Amino acid sequence: MIKTFTFCAIGILFVKIAFGNTADSVVTISSAIENYQFVYNTKTASVEIKQKLTTTYIANNFQASVPVVQGYNNHFTITNVECKVDGRIPWGFKPTYTYYGSDDIFYSDQKICYFPLIIPKKGGLGIVTFAETVDDPRYFTNIGFSESYVVNQKQIVVKVPRWMKVELKEYNFNGFNITKSTQYISGEDADVITFTIKNLPATKQESNSPGPTYLYPHLMVLCKSATVGGKTFTYFNTLDDQYKWYHSLIKSTIADQGAITAKAKELTGGQTNDIEKTKAIFYYVQDNIRYIAFEDGMAGFKPENADEVLRKKYGDCKGMANLTKALLTAAGYDARLCWLGTKHIAYDYQTPSLAVDNHMICALNYKGKTYFLDATESYLGFDEYAERIQGRQILIEDGEKYQLTKVPVALAGQNANAQISKLSITAGAITGTVNYVWKGEDKEEILTGINSIKREKTEDAMVRYLSGDNNDYKVTNLALSGTSNPDKDLTATYALTTKNGISLFGKTYYIDLDNTKEFINGAIKTDERRHDYWFSHRQNLTRNAELAIPQGYKVASLPAALKIVNPNYEFHVQYVPAGDKVTYKKSIIIKNTHLPKTGFAQWNADIEQLVKTYNDALTIKPISE
Repeated sequence: MIKTFTFCAIGILFVKIAFGNTADSVVTISSAIENYQFVYNTKTASVEIKQKLTTTYIANNFQASVPVVQGYNNHFTITNVECKVDGRIPWGFKPTYTYYGSDDIFYSDQKICYFPLIIPKKGGLGIVTFAETVDDPRYFTNIGFSESYVVNQKQIVVKVPRWMKVELKEYNFNGFNITKSTQYISGEDADVITFTIKNLPATKQESNSPGPTYLYPHLMVLCKSATVGGKTFTYFNTLDDQYKWYHSLIKSTIADQGAITAKAKELTGGQTNDIEKTKAIFYYVQDNIRYIAFEDGMAGFKPENADEVLRKKYGDCKGMANLTKALLTAAGYDARLCWLGTKHIAYDYQTPSLAVDNHMICALNYKGKTYFLDATESYLGFDEYAERIQGRQILIEDGEKYQLTKVPVALAGQNANAQISKLSITAGAITGTVNYVWKGEDKEEILTGINSIKREKTEDAMVRYLSGDNNDYKVTNLALSGTSNPDKDLTATYALTTKNGISLFGKTYYIDLDNTKEFINGAIKTDERRHDYWFSHRQNLTRNAELAIPQGYKVASLPAALKIVNPNYEFHVQYVPAGDKVTYKKSIIIKNTHLPKTGFAQWNADIEQLVKTYNDALTIKPISE
């Protein structure tokens, strides 16, 4: 669940990845040449970047069809598109220009130009050229090397006049065949930096993968300053410059202070405790302001006026953060706006750039502690933090200055997911009561699902979830609590009847007390997976099932205990007999959400042991035998 702050800064350079095919697609890029040049536009008295991108596709099959897609927006303009197939312009060639659609984007200036490239003959060539202009170096942040198709050879050529100060920072070059050369052209007083890439594999989309800035070779373009045309332009030479630009956008973001003050008094009325007052404000924004992204030119960076967000009852992350800050400030608290990049982004503020951050939240300073309030996380409580922002650098406004710190990292215990069952055997079935407690992001996942459906269908949906869509797992007398109070845990209690997990052979029962079996299909297909695996969040699962042994029966055998302790995760399973009862205890802890490829073999071996334990059954038989 990523709340987008700005798509134009980084997403435009990876937009083709999202629309691409797999590596075994019908075409190969035989060659590509991308030229980037900084120029001074005397008419607008501004620095621009001229781009010319030429790609040659070779068909691997007859009637090869390629969806050609190029992103642009209010700062990236496509000035010309050319297409030739085997030396001729295709009949009826006409690119389509439209807005880029996304489920959580209400309005965006992100657009796409697209058209089908059809190459009739196997071995035929399709050549596509885009000419583009970027009107502000601040928005020229990345140059991506990878494509959605295999690339035989590609050249990235960047011409930088000496009047332009820019740094090209290299990312993810290791393991790729990339060479670099630099040439000075005295007649233009410019440096030409050329990167040549050979045998570049196609990008691959995989679930639970790091973001593209961690995976694929690319350049981060750090535009610092320019002195040209008798003028000096300062972009983001330092983080001070970036903050100064950000701060200029947030100086006046409340038009009707009276409406904000009145709402703050309404929300905090009757509360005598400061923390309860701040919670009342934070939870109001969580519960009553619908998150809808809005990205349109400067509005992709400037928060909407707080009173407008309050009036309309919707806003993006910037608007929600601004409203949270405004209400808290009106109530007399020290609240600040904050910028940060979620885990999806590989960068931090050591590299001042619009590509560094994609999110905005609010910070509350109270009695020496800073609380980070992310109102887009609808079901996380006060002082709880989503995995996507934990440990991330965060830029906090402080008047003309700024503060730079990190969001706290929560332990796996924040996301407790506990099940306690009291079970017995009745008429050949397992019966009893079950109690669940969910905290943190596990709670948020369930509440997000519950609140995405009609209220009258909540119980049916919850029953399906608890039973795993197993019709033999009968859930009755379901009671939910904590569904509407972020300060309370989400709980569920119900009565259970199931014949799953119990088999009778002769007079001996074979019993399975685990109806959830988390990670039973958790092995990673190492022959298919290319990227590291990122879990959605830290996990702390516990299962405790107490079974009453029927009168006249005894425990015949217990499955062996499992104890796996890894720096990144732990698996614990054991059966504990005590008198006329036996208790199944399981604990699974994901301590580190990043599982690198180097850890796949050990993970798979440990999952194999976990599955083997799952498959072992508790057996009970008559005392007389």
